[in-house]
Formats: sequence, structure tokens, C-alpha cells
Amino acid sequence: MNKKTPIALLSFLLASVSALTGCSGKEAGMVPNDTAPSKEVKPAVSSEPMTIKMYHKGGTISDEEFKAYFVEPVAKKYPNITLELVREGKGSSPEELLTSGTFPDLIYTSNPSIPIFQNLDIIEDLNPLVKKHGLDLSKFQPIGLDMMKGYDANKLVGLPLSMNMSAMIYNKDIFDKFGVPYPKDMMSWDDAIALAKKLTITDGGTSYIGLDPWRVESVGSQMTLPLVDPKTNKSTINNEGWARVLDLFKQAVEIPGYVTNDKFEYDFFKDNLAMAPMWATDLVGKLTDPAAANLKNWDLVSIPYVKGYEGKGRNVDAHMLMITNVSKHKDEAFAVMKEVLSDEVQMTMAKAGRISPLKDESFKKNYLQSNASFSGKNVEALFKLASTPLPPSSKYESQVRTIVRGAKKQLAVDRKDINTIMRELQEEADKWIESHP
Repeated sequence: MNKKTPIALLSFLLASVSALTGCSGKEAGMVPNDTAPSKEVKPAVSSEPMTIKMYHKGGTISDEEFKAYFVEPVAKKYPNITLELVREGKGSSPEELLTSGTFPDLIYTSNPSIPIFQNLDIIEDLNPLVKKHGLDLSKFQPIGLDMMKGYDANKLVGLPLSMNMSAMIYNKDIFDKFGVPYPKDMMSWDDAIALAKKLTITDGGTSYIGLDPWRVESVGSQMTLPLVDPKTNKSTINNEGWARVLDLFKQAVEIPGYVTNDKFEYDFFKDNLAMAPMWATDLVGKLTDPAAANLKNWDLVSIPYVKGYEGKGRNVDAHMLMITNVSKHKDEAFAVMKEVLSDEVQMTMAKAGRISPLKDESFKKNYLQSNASFSGKNVEALFKLASTPLPPSSKYESQVRTIVRGAKKQLAVDRKDINTIMRELQEEADKWIESHP
């Protein structure tokens, strides 16, 4: 009897456990208790009435676009959220808003302005919000998302709302007037300058300019030339790469007739300018403006490339959204971002003229489809050259970019030699960096 007692006791214990677990025959502790009361989960997005403010500095967005891409779609999904746009201006600089404690929840900007907000230490890391709200980052084009990650190794500083590509617009009437063949896709800057020499003419008292190459740093970006070394905090202007860029500009601005009365920059829509490289956002904005209604005989070709850098366009550029770390409504601000990045809103934007940051090819196929100004035009020229990645980021980049931009005037008006310009610009940049630790 004593030998059987342990067996009987074991049987009793097993039966007891089985009864406690619902006699399911499964191991104790492995069966979920479906009847247990569930813990109430608070919604990530509040249903309380609130105002989300968006600050605009850098990039372009019209009141009409803000209404169509932000206000209307957000109101459909979140009727409790009112959106308000605050533009940079007198009394509303980033520093003034931060000091007054009234900095908005969202920031709409373009990547050159990111260092400004980094210096103010006001950018919220989006990684936790992406995870919390279940946003699938794999739907973004890698180059746009990588750019957002490149400004801080430990943070996702923002999300691209629309990408920016570039092309060269040309006035067919000017080419026809002087019997010069139209420019073609995949030309080099040398080819474009050769055409410009044939079209920089004074005829009947009217001056015509063949080409304004625009900004020095934009051409440098096609070679992925850095402006500042973030490790040493020294400018990187006085070198062979930038010398080559300045030489291209020298060839363009020294064409006889290019500079008149110290004027060295031209507007395609106001001056008799035959060719002008432009960002897509500028093209769309200006060509849909009633002021450009009389300009009919124009078209696009791919932006010229630097020889040796075939297929390379300007650096990756985006108009983006960031959340501020002083916002009291971070979840709701992210919900706004997520809605504007939805397929529905992105398609509306693409058809009107915003290049989507999302991978799906349907956005590119439908690009500008609802914009009559671009009907029959070579829109594909915007996508012929690939965007180049940004060099390693520096908080001094924005100011040094402005400094190096001054080389164009020094070449065109002051007629300084390239080596002198590079040396003086580097000295100016380094002094500015040293005075702003």
C-alpha cells in the first residue's frame, strides 16, 4: 500500500490541475483565459478638439496646397483637428517663436533648412512614433528616407512629403528666332554652354541670354562635393572639385553680352533667357501662375550633367515634415503626417505636380496628369538623371552654402580668378564657423 500511495497522490494532483485549466488536456498555464477582463487601451490619437499648427520655412507650399493636401483630408479623418499654417516672417522667425513658447507642432521645410532646426534642438525623433502608429517605412524610396536618417545617426528627423527633381526649361521661340537647334536630353554642361554662346545676342536693341546656370552649389552637388567636413568643422571649398565647378560658371558668365550693367542673374519668365535649370517645384509653381499664361512655346530637357558624372543630377532634395519636441500634441501631429502620406493624398499631389517620396510607380506615371500647363511637354526629362546622395551633414552647411554661392558674382562682375575666389571663400567660411561654435 505504501508503494501505491505516491502514484495515487500524483493522479490526484494531475486531475486537480486539469480541472483548474478547464480540462482541455493542454499544459497548465498555456491556455489563455478568454473570460478575463481586457485592459482598456487609450487611443493614440485624441478625439478632443485641438489646433495643430504647422510652421513653414524653406521649400514651397501655397495656401491652396495647404488646404487641398492638409486641411481637407485631415478634416475627413480627424474632424476634431483644426490645422493652421504659420509662415516665417517678421516676428515669426524660429528663434522668436521658440523664445515666446509658441513654436508650432509641425515643421514644413526643405532639407537645406534642417541644420537651422538642429541648432535650435527642437526636432523630435520620429522613430518611436513610427513604431507606435504602425507606419510602414518600406514604402518610401530609399534615397529620400536615407536622407532623413543622415542628419542624425540616432534619430529619424523627419519624413519626406514630396521629392524634388530638376530639369532645364528652354524657350523655343528664342531658338527658332536665331535658327539654333533645340537642346536635347542628356547633354553635358559643356554642350549647354556651347549652345548658350550662339544665343547670347543683342538683336534690334533687345538682349538675349543663352543660359543662366543658376547656383554654384547646385552644380557642385552633381559631383557630391561637400561644403564642410563635419569631423574637423572646416570648409572644403579650396580644392580641385570646386575649381572645376567654378570653371564651368566662368565659361558661362564670361560669354560676351552675358553681364550688362552688373546684372548677372536672369529670370526665365521675365527676361529673354533661352535656357534655365530649375527645380520641379519652381517649374510647377511658376508655369501654373497666370503671369506665365503667355509663355506657350517652351519645353523641358534633362538638366545638364558634369562630364565624368554622367547620369548624375542634383543632390537629393525634399520638402518634408518634422515634429517639434515642444509640441503638446505629438501623436496627433504624427497622425496628420501619416494622413498626408497616404496613397490617396499622395496621388492627388502627384497629379498636380508633386513628386511622391513613395516607391509605387503609379505616382510617377500619374505625375502632372491633372496639370494642363504640362500637357504635351517632356515631363520625363525630370527623371532622366538620378539624384545624388547628400555628403555627410554639418550644422554649418546652410551658411557655407550661401557663402559659396557668392562665387558667381565674383566671376561675372568682379572678374576674379578662380584660385583667389576659392581661397577667399574658404577663409570667409572658416571664420564664420569659428565664430559660431
